[in-house]
Amino acid sequence: MVPVFSASPSELSETSALAELQLLPDQELMSLWEQTQFAVSAIEGHGGSAKTARAYEFAVLMEMQRRVASRPACELFGTEERMPVPGNVSPRVMVVKV
Repeated sequence: MVPVFSASPSELSETSALAELQLLPDQELMSLWEQTQFAVSAIEGHGGSAKTARAYEFAVLMEMQRRVASRPACELFGTEERMPVPGNVSPRVMVVKV
């Protein structure tokens, strides 16, 4: 079986990991996230500590979140409409009772 995930703590310095993740296309980033899921399961399934794999997974998720947050709503939701100009919109508040 081919290793799915291979990284040492020294290779996962915050700046190098984030810089490399930013260069990946969306599809490769999603594939990498899936691989980290398999790695965590395999490592923990054999009684090991998946701390490094989980740290890398977190970095991948943060990059995915950054990309989604920077996209316009029309791209995310498949509409042609652009979001209204902030000055022309009344604020909306959502209240959640627990």
